[in-house]
Amino acid sequence: MQQNQTEQPQKKPVPVNKFDPRFVQVSRREAAAIIGRSPTEFDRLRKKDKRCPKGYKTGEGVAARVMFRLSEVYRYSEALLEDAKEGEDTPPSRD
Repeated sequence: MQQNQTEQPQKKPVPVNKFDPRFVQVSRREAAAIIGRSPTEFDRLRKKDKRCPKGYKTGEGVAARVMFRLSEVYRYSEALLEDAKEGEDTPPSRD
């Protein structure tokens, strides 16, 4: 089968399961998606929740991107899930 010159060859997806999450960097948007929040809500959590990963800048400028270690995002996601589970175990108050 001959490939049309305008068609791009199919790229194989990167096998992310081969990477150690301790050494993988994710963007703010990706980190927010992992924990099921919007990027804006993720920014609020970074300011008010000490457990939330703060990230690190990739450069020295004010506009430098902030990246996050994937393993820290996973750890924070697990903490949020535990918080939710503990909330389910507590009977609702009757105020």
